Amino acid sequence: MLMFVFLTPAFADEHFPFLAVVSRESVNVRSGPNTNFEKVDKLNNGTQVIVLGHTYEWYKVQPTSTTKEYIRADYLKVDNASIGMVLGENVNVRSSANSNSSSLGEIKKGTLVKVDEMTNGWCRIEPVAGTVVWINQDFLKAISTDVPSSLLIPTIEKSTSYVQQEPVQVISSSISLRGTLEPLAQSPRDDVHYEIVIDSKSVYYLQDIPQITNFANAVVDVEGDIVPDWQKKSMYPLVHIKKIALVL
Repeated sequence: MLMFVFLTPAFADEHFPFLAVVSRESVNVRSGPNTNFEKVDKLNNGTQVIVLGHTYEWYKVQPTSTTKEYIRADYLKVDNASIGMVLGENVNVRSSANSNSSSLGEIKKGTLVKVDEMTNGWCRIEPVAGTVVWINQDFLKAISTDVPSSLLIPTIEKSTSYVQQEPVQVISSSISLRGTLEPLAQSPRDDVHYEIVIDSKSVYYLQDIPQITNFANAVVDVEGDIVPDWQKKSMYPLVHIKKIALVL
């Protein structure tokens, strides 16, 4: 007797995750489970995906290698091997380098990510575990309940892959500023907890000094040096404080 086994949608729904294949050409991948959500990728017929869940007629899918993901640069501490450590709690991963773009998920403080590119205050990263995209169930065909580990998004281990940054070297690029010293909601690195705001706009990060908390939320004059190469990794330049005084 020959026995045939078919993977039906009902069967697949009860056995997440499972492996599926795109069954049509140029299938839209979206940031949420309906057509009102942003298109974040396109997949061709035959592309394999890992299905993680189901909402109505939409499958929640692990992002593929072609999915672009972004994190604000000031939420990452990036080493020389382009490995970034997430500095904030529950940081949004966006579909483009824009705070108004769709969130593909949140990742926790301390998570390590691979940075592919840094531009305009944002880091484009390789897809990270904890983020998801969505595909209509009509465009996917279940092929196996066995998900090869090689297709899962890998976890970067700190003990083997992360290299701490070298201490920042300061060069003589002097600057004088007057503005309001405000605490940061998310610190971009261990020794940066304040920014100086001028004309209601964030302009510079300030490197911590022992007495800096005494000036919080006050108007100050700051003299210092701009830290080299910092702005390549962050939204704003970083200033090493040489002198700070209250404006009375």
